Amino acid sequence: MKRFVLENIIKNFLIIIILVPTFESSRLFLISSPIMSDKQALGSLLTAITILAMIACTGNYTFTYEKVNLSNTASRILAHATTGLLMLLIGLSLGMTSVLVELLIGKYFIFNMSLIVLYFTSILYDFWDLMRQNIAPLNIK
Repeated sequence: MKRFVLENIIKNFLIIIILVPTFESSRLFLISSPIMSDKQALGSLLTAITILAMIACTGNYTFTYEKVNLSNTASRILAHATTGLLMLLIGLSLGMTSVLVELLIGKYFIFNMSLIVLYFTSILYDFWDLMRQNIAPLNIK
């Protein structure tokens, strides 16, 4: 079980390493974009990004490691890749949501903290689901 948890830590760490510079570059791009002056276009973009976030969250929360054969390396890598890509999409969507809300109404600390909590809840769910898969067979015996 320790190996699976370590793999999950590495996966989530790599995602955060990707998200941090991506957030700043997308923020700078949107701030310098001509779209910044068009509030209606910003609202439409926010709607589209919200839809992406909802799809990614649905995929992430419906995925379960219970269906994965963790002793099979290929199956495990596919599971980590699937959850990793969904969590990357969640992080990118939440980051762009934060930037767009900032452009629409200004910096809003409580909203940004809510987005951060939502992302870290996704990480915690990922670990809980992985641990649940490893613990469940022990409870049956």
